[in-house]
Amino acid sequence: MFDPDPDLPDDTLIEMVRFSPLIRKSLNAAELKTIGEIRAMTDDKLRRMRGIGTGSLAHLRETIGGELKAKEK
Repeated sequence: MFDPDPDLPDDTLIEMVRFSPLIRKSLNAAELKTIGEIRAMTDDKLRRMRGIGTGSLAHLRETIGGELKAKEK
């Protein structure tokens, strides 16, 4: 198991990363498999996932990388 880290390769399987149970459940429900899939998603799309609020989004972006974007209109 790996701690979330911006240096993890994009092909790292989500199941191999230590996420909180809520974040893990949300990512699994969305059928995401790799860290790269999370990084490629827009903030707006991540926010629309059940269980991913502002705090979880910020945590994901800070710990695995990706940019926090301004609120989309």
